[in-house]
Amino acid sequence: MKNLLLNLFTFLICALSLSVNAQNKKQRYYHLLVGTYTRTQNQGIFVYEFDSKTGKLKLEHTTEGIKNPSYLTINKEGTKVYSVSEQEASGVSYFEFNNKTGEITHKNFQPTTSPGACYISLTHDGKHVFTANYGGGSVSVFPVKASGEVEPLSQLIQHEGTSINERRQNKPHAHCIYPSVDGSHYYVPDLGADKVFAYQYQADASKPLVPAKQAFTTVTPGGGPRHFIFNNKGTFAYLVEELTAHVSVYSYQNQALKQVQRISMNTPDFKGTNGAADIHLSQDGNYLYATNRGSANEIVIFKVNKTDGTLTKIDNVSCKGKTPRNFNIDPSDKFLLVANQDSNDIFVFKRDTKTGLLTYTGETVNVGAPVCLKFTPKL
Repeated sequence: MKNLLLNLFTFLICALSLSVNAQNKKQRYYHLLVGTYTRTQNQGIFVYEFDSKTGKLKLEHTTEGIKNPSYLTINKEGTKVYSVSEQEASGVSYFEFNNKTGEITHKNFQPTTSPGACYISLTHDGKHVFTANYGGGSVSVFPVKASGEVEPLSQLIQHEGTSINERRQNKPHAHCIYPSVDGSHYYVPDLGADKVFAYQYQADASKPLVPAKQAFTTVTPGGGPRHFIFNNKGTFAYLVEELTAHVSVYSYQNQALKQVQRISMNTPDFKGTNGAADIHLSQDGNYLYATNRGSANEIVIFKVNKTDGTLTKIDNVSCKGKTPRNFNIDPSDKFLLVANQDSNDIFVFKRDTKTGLLTYTGETVNVGAPVCLKFTPKL
Protein backbone atom coordinates (compact mmCIF):
# COMPACT_ATOMS: atom_id res chain seq x y z
CA MET A 1 0.00 0.00 0.00
CA LYS A 2 2.86 2.39 0.90
CA ASN A 3 4.53 1.84 -2.50
CA LEU A 4 1.19 2.26 -4.26
CA LEU A 5 0.61 5.62 -2.56
CA LEU A 6 4.18 6.71 -3.32
CA ASN A 7 3.78 5.78 -7.00
CA LEU A 8 0.48 7.66 -7.14
CA PHE A 9 2.08 10.73 -5.58
CA THR A 10 4.96 10.58 -8.06
CA PHE A 11 2.45 10.29 -10.95
CA LEU A 12 0.58 13.36 -9.70
CA ILE A 13 3.84 15.33 -9.39
CA CYS A 14 4.77 14.40 -12.98
CA ALA A 15 1.30 15.38 -14.22
CA LEU A 16 1.58 18.71 -12.41
CA SER A 17 5.01 19.23 -13.97
CA LEU A 18 3.57 18.66 -17.45
CA SER A 19 0.74 21.10 -16.69
CA VAL A 20 3.22 23.72 -15.45
CA ASN A 21 5.37 23.23 -18.56
CA ALA A 22 2.31 23.75 -20.77
CA GLN A 23 1.48 26.94 -18.87
CA ASN A 24 5.09 28.10 -19.16
CA LYS A 25 4.85 27.99 -22.96
CA LYS A 26 2.00 30.54 -22.77
CA GLN A 27 3.73 32.85 -20.31
CA ARG A 28 5.87 35.56 -21.90
CA TYR A 29 7.39 37.59 -19.05
CA TYR A 30 9.29 36.25 -16.05
CA HIS A 31 11.29 37.66 -13.20
CA LEU A 32 14.92 36.54 -13.19
CA LEU A 33 16.46 36.70 -9.72
CA VAL A 34 20.24 36.80 -9.58
CA GLY A 35 22.18 35.92 -6.43
CA THR A 36 25.69 37.40 -6.21
CA TYR A 37 28.84 37.86 -4.20
CA THR A 38 28.84 41.44 -2.90
CA ARG A 39 32.57 42.00 -3.21
CA THR A 40 32.12 44.66 -5.93
CA GLN A 41 28.78 46.22 -4.99
CA ASN A 42 26.44 46.78 -2.06
CA GLN A 43 23.47 45.30 -3.92
CA GLY A 44 23.07 41.57 -3.38
CA ILE A 45 20.06 40.19 -5.27
CA PHE A 46 19.25 41.67 -8.68
CA VAL A 47 15.76 41.25 -10.16
CA TYR A 48 15.32 41.47 -13.94
CA GLU A 49 12.33 41.19 -16.20
CA PHE A 50 12.98 38.44 -18.75
CA ASP A 51 11.11 38.37 -22.08
CA SER A 52 10.86 34.73 -23.17
CA LYS A 53 9.97 35.81 -26.71
CA THR A 54 13.04 37.99 -27.34
CA GLY A 55 15.50 36.90 -24.64
CA LYS A 56 15.87 40.51 -23.44
CA LEU A 57 16.56 41.47 -19.82
CA LYS A 58 15.50 44.67 -18.01
CA LEU A 59 16.52 45.55 -14.44
CA GLU A 60 13.58 45.92 -12.03
CA HIS A 61 14.86 45.94 -8.42
CA THR A 62 17.83 45.15 -6.18
CA THR A 63 18.46 44.43 -2.50
CA GLU A 64 21.08 46.17 -0.37
CA GLY A 65 22.95 45.33 2.82
CA ILE A 66 22.83 41.52 2.62
CA LYS A 67 26.32 40.08 2.26
CA ASN A 68 26.91 37.41 -0.39
CA PRO A 69 23.34 36.19 -1.03
CA SER A 70 24.86 33.73 -3.46
CA TYR A 71 22.32 30.93 -3.81
CA LEU A 72 18.53 31.39 -3.92
CA THR A 73 15.32 29.42 -3.82
CA ILE A 74 11.74 30.61 -4.49
CA ASN A 75 8.43 29.16 -3.34
CA LYS A 76 6.07 27.82 -6.02
CA GLU A 77 3.75 30.84 -5.72
CA GLY A 78 6.65 33.20 -6.44
CA THR A 79 6.04 35.27 -3.30
CA LYS A 80 8.83 34.12 -0.96
CA VAL A 81 12.56 34.11 -1.64
CA TYR A 82 15.26 32.54 0.53
CA SER A 83 18.99 33.01 0.20
CA VAL A 84 22.14 31.85 1.88
CA SER A 85 24.66 34.41 3.07
CA GLU A 86 27.89 32.69 2.00
CA GLN A 87 30.61 33.68 4.43
CA GLU A 88 32.37 32.49 7.58
CA ALA A 89 29.42 33.52 9.80
CA SER A 90 26.90 32.30 7.24
CA GLY A 91 23.14 32.35 7.46
CA VAL A 92 19.75 32.26 5.77
CA SER A 93 17.66 35.26 4.77
CA TYR A 94 13.95 35.46 3.95
CA PHE A 95 12.57 38.05 1.51
CA GLU A 96 9.03 38.96 0.54
CA PHE A 97 8.71 39.14 -3.23
CA ASN A 98 6.15 41.08 -5.25
CA ASN A 99 5.72 38.92 -8.33
CA LYS A 100 3.97 41.73 -10.18
CA THR A 101 6.55 44.52 -9.76
CA GLY A 102 9.66 42.49 -8.89
CA GLU A 103 10.14 44.40 -5.63
CA ILE A 104 12.01 42.35 -3.04
CA THR A 105 12.08 43.14 0.70
CA HIS A 106 14.31 41.56 3.34
CA LYS A 107 12.40 40.29 6.38
CA ASN A 108 14.61 38.15 8.61
CA PHE A 109 17.91 36.31 9.02
CA GLN A 110 19.02 33.21 10.91
CA PRO A 111 22.60 31.90 11.33
CA THR A 112 23.48 28.43 10.06
CA THR A 113 26.00 27.90 12.92
CA SER A 114 28.23 26.22 10.32
CA PRO A 115 30.42 28.19 7.90
CA GLY A 116 30.17 28.60 4.15
CA ALA A 117 26.49 27.96 3.35
CA CYS A 118 26.51 27.68 -0.46
CA TYR A 119 23.17 26.08 -1.44
CA ILE A 120 19.60 26.34 -0.18
CA SER A 121 16.45 24.25 -0.74
CA LEU A 122 12.86 24.93 0.27
CA THR A 123 10.80 21.79 0.92
CA HIS A 124 7.80 21.00 -1.28
CA ASP A 125 5.45 21.66 1.65
CA GLY A 126 7.13 24.99 2.49
CA LYS A 127 7.75 23.93 6.10
CA HIS A 128 11.57 23.90 6.07
CA VAL A 129 14.63 25.29 4.37
CA PHE A 130 17.88 23.33 4.23
CA THR A 131 21.36 24.64 3.52
CA ALA A 132 24.44 22.76 2.35
CA ASN A 133 27.43 24.27 4.14
CA TYR A 134 30.62 23.88 2.11
CA GLY A 135 32.96 25.30 4.74
CA GLY A 136 31.51 23.29 7.60
CA GLY A 137 30.82 20.09 5.66
CA SER A 138 27.30 20.00 7.07
CA VAL A 139 23.57 20.46 6.51
CA SER A 140 21.52 23.04 8.44
CA VAL A 141 17.75 22.66 8.93
CA PHE A 142 15.37 25.55 9.64
CA PRO A 143 11.60 25.50 10.25
CA VAL A 144 9.62 28.08 8.27
CA LYS A 145 6.63 29.97 9.67
CA ALA A 146 3.38 30.22 7.71
CA SER A 147 4.27 33.89 7.19
CA GLY A 148 7.50 32.80 5.46
CA GLU A 149 9.94 33.87 8.16
CA VAL A 150 12.75 31.47 8.99
CA GLU A 151 12.88 30.18 12.55
CA PRO A 152 16.13 29.37 14.39
CA LEU A 153 18.17 26.30 13.46
CA SER A 154 16.49 23.06 14.54
CA GLN A 155 18.98 20.48 13.28
CA LEU A 156 22.62 20.38 12.20
CA ILE A 157 23.97 17.29 10.44
CA GLN A 158 27.75 17.00 10.36
CA HIS A 159 29.31 14.99 7.56
CA GLU A 160 32.50 12.96 7.98
CA GLY A 161 34.99 11.78 5.39
CA THR A 162 37.95 12.64 3.17
CA SER A 163 39.27 11.48 -0.20
CA ILE A 164 42.38 11.34 -2.37
CA ASN A 165 42.77 14.99 -3.40
CA GLU A 166 44.76 16.25 -0.42
CA ARG A 167 44.25 19.94 -1.23
CA ARG A 168 40.48 19.88 -1.85
CA GLN A 169 39.32 16.76 -0.02
CA ASN A 170 41.00 16.87 3.39
CA LYS A 171 37.60 17.32 5.07
CA PRO A 172 33.90 17.14 4.10
CA HIS A 173 32.40 19.87 1.88
CA ALA A 174 28.61 19.61 1.45
CA HIS A 175 27.83 21.36 -1.83
CA CYS A 176 24.13 20.91 -2.69
CA ILE A 177 20.89 19.57 -1.21
CA TYR A 178 18.33 18.39 -3.77
CA PRO A 179 14.97 16.62 -3.37
CA SER A 180 13.62 13.50 -4.99
CA VAL A 181 10.66 14.21 -7.29
CA ASP A 182 8.15 13.25 -4.60
CA GLY A 183 9.97 15.30 -1.94
CA SER A 184 10.37 12.31 0.38
CA HIS A 185 14.19 12.25 0.26
CA TYR A 186 17.03 14.75 -0.04
CA TYR A 187 20.45 14.14 -1.59
CA VAL A 188 23.63 15.96 -0.59
CA PRO A 189 26.75 15.70 -2.78
CA ASP A 190 29.83 16.16 -0.59
CA LEU A 191 32.92 17.19 -2.55
CA GLY A 192 35.35 16.40 0.25
CA ALA A 193 33.99 12.98 1.20
CA ASP A 194 33.36 11.80 -2.40
CA LYS A 195 29.88 10.70 -1.39
CA VAL A 196 26.28 11.61 -2.10
CA PHE A 197 24.55 11.43 1.28
CA ALA A 198 20.83 10.60 1.36
CA TYR A 199 18.21 11.65 3.92
CA GLN A 200 14.55 10.84 4.41
CA TYR A 201 12.39 13.90 5.05
CA GLN A 202 9.91 13.73 7.94
CA ALA A 203 8.05 17.03 7.90
CA ASP A 204 6.56 16.97 11.38
CA ALA A 205 9.51 15.52 13.28
CA SER A 206 11.65 17.65 15.58
CA LYS A 207 14.65 16.57 13.45
CA PRO A 208 13.17 16.36 9.95
CA LEU A 209 16.15 14.71 8.20
CA VAL A 210 17.19 11.16 9.04
CA PRO A 211 19.62 8.92 7.13
CA ALA A 212 17.92 7.08 4.28
CA LYS A 213 17.97 3.31 3.90
CA GLN A 214 20.80 3.79 1.38
CA ALA A 215 22.60 6.35 3.55
CA PHE A 216 25.15 7.33 0.92
CA THR A 217 26.47 6.55 -2.55
CA THR A 218 30.22 6.50 -3.07
CA VAL A 219 31.62 8.50 -5.99
CA THR A 220 34.76 7.69 -8.01
CA PRO A 221 37.71 8.76 -5.78
CA GLY A 222 38.86 12.29 -6.56
CA GLY A 223 35.68 13.14 -8.48
CA GLY A 224 34.45 15.82 -6.08
CA PRO A 225 30.62 15.63 -6.29
CA ARG A 226 29.08 19.07 -6.56
CA HIS A 227 25.54 19.47 -7.99
CA PHE A 228 22.84 16.82 -8.41
CA ILE A 229 19.49 16.67 -10.24
CA PHE A 230 16.68 14.26 -11.14
CA ASN A 231 14.78 13.95 -14.40
CA ASN A 232 11.10 14.91 -14.28
CA LYS A 233 9.94 11.32 -13.79
CA GLY A 234 12.40 10.70 -10.96
CA THR A 235 13.77 7.61 -12.71
CA PHE A 236 17.32 8.89 -13.32
CA ALA A 237 19.67 11.22 -11.47
CA TYR A 238 22.69 13.17 -12.72
CA LEU A 239 25.72 14.29 -10.73
CA VAL A 240 28.41 16.74 -11.85
CA GLU A 241 31.88 16.03 -10.43
CA GLU A 242 33.82 19.26 -9.99
CA LEU A 243 37.40 18.02 -9.70
CA THR A 244 37.49 15.70 -12.72
CA ALA A 245 34.73 17.32 -14.84
CA HIS A 246 32.63 14.20 -15.24
CA VAL A 247 28.89 13.63 -15.16
CA SER A 248 27.69 10.44 -13.49
CA VAL A 249 24.32 8.96 -14.40
CA TYR A 250 22.31 6.92 -11.88
CA SER A 251 19.15 4.88 -12.15
CA TYR A 252 16.78 5.56 -9.24
CA GLN A 253 14.41 2.94 -7.88
CA ASN A 254 13.06 2.40 -4.36
CA GLN A 255 15.11 5.39 -3.14
CA ALA A 256 18.34 3.70 -4.26
CA LEU A 257 20.94 5.11 -6.68
CA LYS A 258 22.82 2.80 -9.06
CA GLN A 259 25.46 4.18 -11.41
CA VAL A 260 24.87 3.38 -15.08
CA GLN A 261 27.38 5.74 -16.75
CA ARG A 262 30.22 8.16 -16.07
CA ILE A 263 31.14 10.50 -18.93
CA SER A 264 33.75 13.25 -19.32
CA MET A 265 32.72 16.84 -20.00
CA ASN A 266 36.03 17.73 -21.65
CA THR A 267 37.16 17.52 -25.25
CA PRO A 268 39.78 14.77 -25.89
CA ASP A 269 42.60 17.32 -26.25
CA PHE A 270 41.81 19.30 -23.08
CA LYS A 271 44.90 19.87 -20.91
CA GLY A 272 43.71 22.61 -18.55
CA THR A 273 42.29 22.96 -15.04
CA ASN A 274 38.86 21.55 -14.22
CA GLY A 275 36.15 23.30 -12.26
CA ALA A 276 32.85 21.69 -13.22
CA ALA A 277 30.00 23.58 -11.59
CA ASP A 278 26.32 23.41 -12.46
CA ILE A 279 23.98 20.93 -14.18
CA HIS A 280 20.43 21.17 -15.59
CA LEU A 281 18.09 19.29 -17.89
CA SER A 282 15.96 20.96 -20.54
CA GLN A 283 12.26 21.12 -19.67
CA ASP A 284 11.50 18.37 -22.19
CA GLY A 285 14.23 16.17 -20.71
CA ASN A 286 15.92 15.61 -24.07
CA TYR A 287 19.17 17.44 -23.30
CA LEU A 288 21.44 17.89 -20.33
CA TYR A 289 23.77 20.88 -19.89
CA ALA A 290 26.70 21.34 -17.50
CA THR A 291 29.25 24.11 -16.97
CA ASN A 292 33.00 23.75 -16.57
CA ARG A 293 34.97 26.64 -15.07
CA GLY A 294 38.72 26.43 -14.54
CA SER A 295 40.44 27.04 -17.85
CA ALA A 296 37.62 25.58 -19.98
CA ASN A 297 34.88 28.21 -19.41
CA GLU A 298 32.39 26.10 -21.33
CA ILE A 299 28.80 24.93 -21.43
CA VAL A 300 28.77 21.23 -22.29
CA ILE A 301 25.75 19.75 -24.09
CA PHE A 302 24.63 16.11 -23.86
CA LYS A 303 21.81 14.27 -25.61
CA VAL A 304 19.75 12.16 -23.19
CA ASN A 305 18.66 8.61 -23.95
CA LYS A 306 15.30 8.59 -22.18
CA THR A 307 15.14 4.80 -22.08
CA ASP A 308 18.26 4.17 -20.01
CA GLY A 309 19.20 7.73 -18.94
CA THR A 310 22.63 7.63 -20.57
CA LEU A 311 24.28 10.63 -22.21
CA THR A 312 26.01 11.35 -25.51
CA LYS A 313 28.11 14.52 -25.66
CA ILE A 314 27.31 16.67 -28.68
CA ASP A 315 29.03 20.02 -28.11
CA ASN A 316 31.30 22.19 -25.95
CA VAL A 317 30.31 25.87 -26.19
CA SER A 318 32.17 28.91 -24.88
CA CYS A 319 30.31 30.66 -22.06
CA LYS A 320 31.57 34.00 -23.47
CA GLY A 321 32.95 35.00 -20.06
CA LYS A 322 34.98 33.67 -17.16
CA THR A 323 33.96 31.15 -14.48
CA PRO A 324 30.43 29.99 -15.41
CA ARG A 325 29.36 29.33 -11.81
CA ASN A 326 25.66 28.81 -12.49
CA PHE A 327 23.21 28.79 -15.37
CA ASN A 328 19.53 28.17 -15.97
CA ILE A 329 17.16 27.31 -18.80
CA ASP A 330 14.16 29.63 -18.94
CA PRO A 331 10.69 28.11 -18.43
CA SER A 332 9.86 28.40 -22.15
CA ASP A 333 12.79 26.02 -22.83
CA LYS A 334 14.01 28.37 -25.58
CA PHE A 335 16.85 30.21 -23.83
CA LEU A 336 19.81 29.33 -21.64
CA LEU A 337 21.33 32.04 -19.43
CA VAL A 338 24.79 31.63 -17.93
CA ALA A 339 26.20 33.58 -14.96
CA ASN A 340 29.94 34.19 -15.29
CA GLN A 341 31.20 34.94 -11.79
CA ASP A 342 34.67 36.32 -12.55
CA SER A 343 33.84 38.35 -15.67
CA ASN A 344 30.79 39.89 -13.92
CA ASP A 345 28.24 39.19 -16.64
CA ILE A 346 25.24 37.13 -17.72
CA PHE A 347 25.02 35.93 -21.33
CA VAL A 348 21.81 34.83 -23.05
CA PHE A 349 21.90 31.93 -25.51
CA LYS A 350 19.10 30.86 -27.84
CA ARG A 351 18.40 27.17 -27.47
CA ASP A 352 17.39 25.00 -30.45
CA THR A 353 14.72 22.76 -28.91
CA LYS A 354 15.22 20.08 -31.60
CA THR A 355 19.01 19.79 -31.58
CA GLY A 356 19.80 21.16 -28.11
CA LEU A 357 22.50 23.43 -29.59
CA LEU A 358 23.14 26.98 -28.34
CA THR A 359 23.60 30.27 -30.19
CA TYR A 360 24.56 33.52 -28.47
CA THR A 361 21.74 36.07 -28.90
CA GLY A 362 23.87 39.19 -28.39
CA GLU A 363 22.09 39.93 -25.09
CA THR A 364 24.41 40.49 -22.10
CA VAL A 365 24.00 42.25 -18.77
CA ASN A 366 26.80 43.27 -16.43
CA VAL A 367 26.38 42.40 -12.74
CA GLY A 368 29.03 41.90 -10.07
CA ALA A 369 29.96 38.25 -9.42
CA PRO A 370 26.67 36.54 -10.40
CA VAL A 371 26.35 33.12 -8.78
CA CYS A 372 22.73 31.92 -9.08
CA LEU A 373 19.87 32.42 -11.59
CA LYS A 374 16.25 31.66 -10.70
CA PHE A 375 13.04 32.27 -12.72
CA THR A 376 9.51 32.88 -11.49
CA PRO A 377 6.47 34.03 -13.54
CA LYS A 378 5.68 37.74 -13.69
CA LEU A 379 2.02 38.31 -12.87
